[in-house]
Amino acid sequence: MKNLVIISFFLIASISWAQEPEKEVKSADKKYGLYNLDTKGNASKLWEAKAIIDAVSTNPAVSEQHKTWITKGKIYNAIAATQNDSLVIAQTMKKDAKLTFPNSGVDAYNALTKALSTSVKSFEKKDALEAIQETSQFLNNFGYYQYKAGDFNSAFQNFNAVILIEKDMKANNMKSVFTKEADYNNQLYIASLCAMNDKKIKEVLPYLEELSAKNFNDENNAGASIYEGLFEYYQTIDEAKASSILSEGRQKYPEVSSLLFQEINFFLKKGKLNELIDKLKLAISKEKSNVSLYSTLGNVYDNLCQKEWEAGNMAKGDEYYNEGIIQYSEALKIEPDNFNALYSLGACYYNKAAQISKEMNKLSNDYSKEGTRKYDAKKAEMESYFDKALPNFESAEKKDPKDKNTIIALKEIYAKKGNIQKASEYKAKLEGLK
Repeated sequence: MKNLVIISFFLIASISWAQEPEKEVKSADKKYGLYNLDTKGNASKLWEAKAIIDAVSTNPAVSEQHKTWITKGKIYNAIAATQNDSLVIAQTMKKDAKLTFPNSGVDAYNALTKALSTSVKSFEKKDALEAIQETSQFLNNFGYYQYKAGDFNSAFQNFNAVILIEKDMKANNMKSVFTKEADYNNQLYIASLCAMNDKKIKEVLPYLEELSAKNFNDENNAGASIYEGLFEYYQTIDEAKASSILSEGRQKYPEVSSLLFQEINFFLKKGKLNELIDKLKLAISKEKSNVSLYSTLGNVYDNLCQKEWEAGNMAKGDEYYNEGIIQYSEALKIEPDNFNALYSLGACYYNKAAQISKEMNKLSNDYSKEGTRKYDAKKAEMESYFDKALPNFESAEKKDPKDKNTIIALKEIYAKKGNIQKASEYKAKLEGLK
């Protein structure tokens, strides 16, 4: 009999322990009810309710019960309402709002979604859906607040929750949260934009595909951003599809620079240098003060020049060389201390000198008077290009004293010019970098 008494005691204790979390949920619900009776006078009750429900909702004894989550969802809806009021007041006073719980709307939605999934009776389901509808009123305001703060992930969570709520409403024959389809499409777009800014394109790929299929656009050419996102996603997994998307986007939005720049980068990656020239010239016509465009076009010409020289097509190589010099010089007119343009212009002159050096070496075994004259002329020509390269490399070094390639170039030029002291100094600098 004693053993039976002991077992009964433990059973009673276990039942009592299991009932405590349920009492806590009821306590949170009661405090929430008191808050609703007088939101100003009983403001502290809302925060007491929050503290209780946050602590108990993870308890296994109640973590799968509808009552837990509908209570938590409603409490967070009330908190979201206070936060939304703060936003509205700040906007009215033209001040920046500072929210204590900017994610309260998303937290409310997550809790109410759990309430919906754990509902058994029809009135429980209806209660959860109506509470979710209430949540939708706050989420966009919070999303814009987070977006302005640069928190694109949180902004996406808020904007995306509205889309998910719309799906919940449709699935349960409830009233749409959008008054017209255009509002829904704008919601897809702003959520996608946040995800793209947060480098999470995969999460909104279905949205981008849907918007593309609908030919979504606005007065700011938002449709171009859709193609940018699709291209960025597919170029890592399906290059052919990415190329097709980019081509379609460029045809639809030929004046949008961002798509043009993506096309330029794509062609650079593929090494399609000849095709790049016209595209870079087009980009320059749109952004005449963009130094990187001139430098990039200079690099394209420089690469084409090297290929022609290597193939023995000296005249064509020189043509590309001269174009490269023009582009780097244009870049330096805009930004005289731009490191890339300074180094690249110096490298252009250096490579020309190296090319002349090859021609000079062919004459080194001709000791005739004419041969010597030609050799000396080539040597003087080579040194003139080294002289042109030198000030550019020196300026580049001032901009970035630790750039290895610049120091190598300076060491080599001074060695070619016979300035052993300076060549040794740069040799020491190079060894110091190692």
